[in-house]
Parts: sequence; C-alpha cells; structure tokens
Amino acid sequence: MWLKKAAFLLFLLTLSCTSDYSVRTEQVQIEEVILNEVHIDSYIQASKPEQIDVLILLDTSCSMDDNYNQVSTGVEMLRNDLNSVTNDYNIGFINTSLVDPYYVGPFDNATPIIDFIMAPWSLGGDHTEAGFSALYDFTRSMPEAPLFFRETADKLFIFISDEEEQSGLPVNVFEDWLQAEFGGVQRDVVSIVTVPDSECEYTSYSANVGYKYIDLARHYGKDPIDICSDWELWLSNSTFLVGPIDYINLTYTPMEDSIKIYINRFAISDAVWEYDPKTNSILLDSIPPEGALVEAAYIISQE
Repeated sequence: MWLKKAAFLLFLLTLSCTSDYSVRTEQVQIEEVILNEVHIDSYIQASKPEQIDVLILLDTSCSMDDNYNQVSTGVEMLRNDLNSVTNDYNIGFINTSLVDPYYVGPFDNATPIIDFIMAPWSLGGDHTEAGFSALYDFTRSMPEAPLFFRETADKLFIFISDEEEQSGLPVNVFEDWLQAEFGGVQRDVVSIVTVPDSECEYTSYSANVGYKYIDLARHYGKDPIDICSDWELWLSNSTFLVGPIDYINLTYTPMEDSIKIYINRFAISDAVWEYDPKTNSILLDSIPPEGALVEAAYIISQE
C-alpha cells in the first residue's frame, strides 16, 4: 500500500514541476512490488522465581472428561518441581466460562494429594471455551482473585483445552493486557491444546485446533503441548522452572540470510549463534542473562 501512495505522491510532484496550463497525457506503468514479510520471535530470559502463583485454566466441557486424570497427575508432578525451586507458591483452578463453581484453590505445598485429584471434578461444566476472557474476568471481577494473585509473585498460566479459544480477544491484545496487569513480575504461559499434527482423532476439524493458545505460548518462546500426548510427564519442562533458555523456536521458516539476532535490542554477531533447519530454531552459543529480551528477526521464506 505504501508503494502505491509513494507512486501517487511522485506523480503529483511530477505534475507540480510543469506549467499550470499544461496537461501530461503520458501513461506510466508502475509494477507493484510485493515485499516479503518480516517476522520477529522473542522471549524474555526468566529468573529463578522466589514466589509463584500458578493458575490452571481448564476447559471443563463434556469432551474433556477423559483428560481430568492427566490434569491431576500433571499438576502433582508440577508441584514436585515447584518444591525444588520455592516453597512459596499458590496453585488454583478456574474453568473457561466461569460457570459456578468456577474456582478451586488455593493449594500449596501442604495440600493433600487428594485435593489435587478432586480439583478438576469440583469445577462447573463449561458451555464456552473462552480461556482468555475467563482469565480477564476472573482477575478483574471475581472476589477470589485478589486473594490468589499476590503482587510480588511470578505468574504461570496453564491453558488446557481440546478446542480453539472462543473469547474473540486477539492474541496480541490479550498478551498486552497480561503485560500491563502483571507487569511487575515474571509471567509464563503453557498451552496444552490440540495442535495441527495432534495425536487426537478429531484433529481434522480445524475448530478443535488451539491456534490462539499456540500463538500465545510462542510469545513466551515455547511450543504448545499436544493434549492427546502424555503431557503430564513433561509439563514442567515447558515452563520457566526448567532454567535459562539458550535457543529461540521460530514460528515460520526463515530466509536464512535474513536472520538477525538481538539481545536487549542490540544485534549480536553471526558467529555466536546458528540456525538449525531440522528444528527451525536458533541455537545460541551462550546463555542470555536473566531478564534479557532475546529476539530473532527474519524474512519469512516464500518457498
């Protein structure tokens, strides 16, 4: 579009250089140029949390009944990983349409395991799968939120659903709100959803693929977890609890010659990173410091 505007302004400038009474009848053929799209993938290097609030946003619609055992087992494993980092944590559950009872928690390191097992079955059944608006409305409107979310605690949000996010909120708008609402602490997102190449039998229905949840997870430098896989065994490996990250997963296939890597907005030498086409990721030779903004800018390949 800007090329067309530029061409139009150039044409006006040409007219202004002629006499007022003259008329130019020459036709100029302007070939439209299609520019390759530039994309940026990024993440912020996490610090080891001292406090953490973990909120699980669980799709409790009928199709999710057979996933509840995985949820209970996975969260219990996650708690073990939390205990290796800090004893100061809260874990809570909400459903994705805030149908009563919409909240269970908070749980901590002293909570009996039976409470974790029963938590998914204690929530009301969803009639919509709107994880983004559920988190927004819970944070802004529900009386449990001020008690659950501690001002100084880092935040981990775990979205679990077998359908696409249905709130209508764009991913970038929701991420901007997360940053504004919880900007004083670290934030991380895990998306356990139906992925395009899922093991689920119903993947052929595109409405079941959690594209928005997938995009949100990639804002945090990670891939989604297939809900039909044995995800409870490696849930914690997808969070900032694992430790510092020395790679960047790319969303699209890049034109390799176009790749530029930045740390805290400063370009780093090509000699200290490499592109791995097998995993479509950037491998860094050294670990970026805590709190660093790591970015990969590239032109999306048209092949």
